[in-house]
Amino acid sequence: MLFNQIYRKFEQFTAVLAAISALLILSMSIWVTYDVLARHFFSISSPWSFDLSEYSLVWITFLGAPWVLLQDRHVRIEIFIDALSIKTQRIFGIIVCFIAFISCVILAWRTGIAAYEYFDRNIMMPRIWRIPRIYPYIIVPIGTALLAASFLLRLGLYIRSENPEALLQLKSSAGQDNGLTAKKSE
Repeated sequence: MLFNQIYRKFEQFTAVLAAISALLILSMSIWVTYDVLARHFFSISSPWSFDLSEYSLVWITFLGAPWVLLQDRHVRIEIFIDALSIKTQRIFGIIVCFIAFISCVILAWRTGIAAYEYFDRNIMMPRIWRIPRIYPYIIVPIGTALLAASFLLRLGLYIRSENPEALLQLKSSAGQDNGLTAKKSE
């Protein structure tokens, strides 16, 4: 029961982060549209738009990735997985989650060191906006750590469930007609 509660709470937290990511996408579409229209109709350049879009793409990726993984809405080769027996699917899923978890932990650690160096040395971005590099890139170690936690929870799902692929398939297809997520997560 504790696993299910942790899973649900983390899933809710990542849904909030995914909503922030979606708002960033909406905002980016507005300022890019503004930039295109201002250039075309008024010959006004907005060089800040490119930098802001670049920084936003990093944040969008790392804010949304943990939720996408928990909802099993990422790109994967289902024809291969579906051809395996349930037992083999579980074993394969456990191995993949473990390797991905370790990879994310290493990436979070290394990018965390880089982020600390950006902060400690007050390294600035060599762009139109002279801002500290830590601001656009602090999300990389944070998002990767959250992705590691998502893989750890997914690993728990593979270990605890007899048919985790069926549960994940239910999660990935839930809300396809209305955009809402699955109500039950195990």
